[in-house]
Amino acid sequence: MFNFKWSQWLVLSFFILSACYMIVLSVTQPYLGIDVNERQGEWVVTSVHSGSWGDRHGVPLGGEVHSINGASPEEHRSISMFDELEGANSFSVQHNGQEIFYNDIENSSPIHWLLYIVLPALFFLVILGISYLVHKRVPKRYSAEQLILFFLAIATGYLSNGGAVRDDLYGLFLNTGLFLFSPVILIHFLYNYFQELDIYWFSKKIVYLLYLTVGLVSLLEGYFLITESYPTIFEPVPGGLLLVLYIISFYIIYRGLFIHRGYAVGPIFKYMAVGMTIAFFPYIFLYLIPALAFGVKVISLEVGAMFLIALPITFMYLVTRERLIDIDFVMTRVRYYMILSVIPSLALMFTIGWLVEEDLYVISYIQMFLLFQSSLVLFLSVKEVLDFKLQRYLFSARYGYQESMHRMAQDMKDQSNAVDLMKVMRDEVKNVLNVRDIYIYSKHNKRNMYCVYDQIPEDIIEHFDEYLNNHHYDIGSVIETEKGFGVIVGYSLEKLTMMWCKGKKDYTNLNRDEKTYLQTISHNANIAIQNMNTIEDLLKELRKLRSGQTQKYPTWLSRLLFTIAENQRKQLSIDLHDTVLQEQLYLYRKMDDLIRHRNDLTPSLHAELMVYKESLLDSIHLIRETCNELRPAFIEEMGLVQSLKNLIHQYQLRSNFTVYFTDERFDAELDQERILAIFRVVQELLTNAMKHSDAKIVKLSLSSQENQVVLLYSDNGRGMDYSVQRDLFSHIGLSGIEQRVNGLNGHLEIETKPGEGFKTMITFPIEAKREVQV
Repeated sequence: MFNFKWSQWLVLSFFILSACYMIVLSVTQPYLGIDVNERQGEWVVTSVHSGSWGDRHGVPLGGEVHSINGASPEEHRSISMFDELEGANSFSVQHNGQEIFYNDIENSSPIHWLLYIVLPALFFLVILGISYLVHKRVPKRYSAEQLILFFLAIATGYLSNGGAVRDDLYGLFLNTGLFLFSPVILIHFLYNYFQELDIYWFSKKIVYLLYLTVGLVSLLEGYFLITESYPTIFEPVPGGLLLVLYIISFYIIYRGLFIHRGYAVGPIFKYMAVGMTIAFFPYIFLYLIPALAFGVKVISLEVGAMFLIALPITFMYLVTRERLIDIDFVMTRVRYYMILSVIPSLALMFTIGWLVEEDLYVISYIQMFLLFQSSLVLFLSVKEVLDFKLQRYLFSARYGYQESMHRMAQDMKDQSNAVDLMKVMRDEVKNVLNVRDIYIYSKHNKRNMYCVYDQIPEDIIEHFDEYLNNHHYDIGSVIETEKGFGVIVGYSLEKLTMMWCKGKKDYTNLNRDEKTYLQTISHNANIAIQNMNTIEDLLKELRKLRSGQTQKYPTWLSRLLFTIAENQRKQLSIDLHDTVLQEQLYLYRKMDDLIRHRNDLTPSLHAELMVYKESLLDSIHLIRETCNELRPAFIEEMGLVQSLKNLIHQYQLRSNFTVYFTDERFDAELDQERILAIFRVVQELLTNAMKHSDAKIVKLSLSSQENQVVLLYSDNGRGMDYSVQRDLFSHIGLSGIEQRVNGLNGHLEIETKPGEGFKTMITFPIEAKREVQV
């Protein structure tokens, strides 16, 4: 059942039975919360814990406890061992000469139920669920078992607080033992977890030594509880040892973080460090250290124990997730919010301290400050998440700056020059900011010359001269004057380009968000303009590279252009196949079902639908052929020869000539780039033959000779006059063939005359076979 081993069942049963005992004890036995001290042979009530049964029933401070369960107070175990009154069915107190008898001891307070029963029980159930998920989802590793054991020890230890405050012996032993063993189990888990990653930075002997120490202290604790002789000198030992264990745990994890912070496992150490800090910092620094050093507690034990939920969440996330949250970003935000909340928290703390009439202790001020700061950090964190999630829905579209920049980016893709792009920017800003007239202009920095897109009033131009002269601005600078505002879109040594607005229609100044929006949109526009100029310069250089006599591009450029073209063909083929063709097939099947299953169709309608069905089928075949021409199917799998045979077969079905193809002397192994180039050349030659040559016979020969591949083509068509301008041949594909051959360092020879057919010989050098992605 659940795929557990017998040893795992034994451990799980121990924790579940212990948890059940603690819950039953907490429910059936109220928490009295009465501390006593012996004075001159009498046991005097020294304090009553807030929210306890004694507090709710008004047990008087200074009262003398006369009897417990009908016997002398010193005979009661909690009195003799811990100077506390717990586990009593009845007791009497002498106060101001009057004896008060308490015998209706039941029903703990709601706050006690919440802190000692409900929350610990829920925490234990959550831990059981998390442990099961780790057991089920995490591969069977020793570190996973250690992690589950750590979870159960923490949860059961938290639940045992209810028994410990009632001075139940098993509850006390369980509470001390589990809280002492938990840090050691955690250290053991860290060692095993990183051992599986082949990372070592502390010795396993430390783990064994800690187990031995904790085991010895736990045995002494059990011995003193069983013999009911708890020595005063031993009381601070468990708490002091727990503090030492926490210090060692933090030292180990933060030392690992320091050593491995620059490696791939660095984020794992950060997660563990953050999780341990959140879980243990409140308990150590706000409960344990103040209690040991000063005898006071900033927070109660049950509140400090609530932060332990951070541990199972942290380690559960680490062992079950492959991708981690950006912990640096999270901690930076939390640190920023903590700094922001310091002054408001101090202000609230002193304000409440001033309003409260009675004097407050220093500890009360510290508690208020921590409460206010934690609440403000939580509020700011939630606010940031809500801003990101809901802002677009809560504000009108006119102020949707992110959406505006997205729209402008989409519109900029359709523009081919800077003028149109600036107009897009002008229209977008006018729509979003609801401004008055907008002008776009460029000004020469050395000469008083303007280039304007629309007519600009003279007073504004004079204002430009007065305000902009002798000033240096960067891209995105926002300038505000009494006549409006502007943003710098372009700035160089020669020219400044600005978009100027006469102001907002409501006559208000630009707010912070609007300035940020203008700066961002101007930066984006400037980048787009620079890219346009770069592309224009590149095209000019490419035109210069083309030889005026041969009309040939450089080899590298030809290969680049054809590679880009093949990529576009491939993508277009995929798009046609996955969209248009699938839709056509769907419609064909629906029409076929309609014709076959509808018996109420008239003969004329049936005949008409059959015509449409055949037309649709022809359209499907046409789209498939187009896809195959754009990207030959299975050319990599079939090889060059078989692909050429399939291509020839397709052309012979659509043309009036006969193709004779030979490949007996071809045995070269070519890379995909050359295979595709030869295929495209043959495809273009056959297309020319079908469209222009009127040939009856076409001969193709593919052979390999030493270090080159030879492709021979001839037909008995009309031929042409090869002495005319070469640009004429671009219309029948010769230019493309030449550029493709040139891109692979090949050679092209053509023999043709009017009425004597067309012959060509193409040679490609053979290179080592390599994979080329096209």
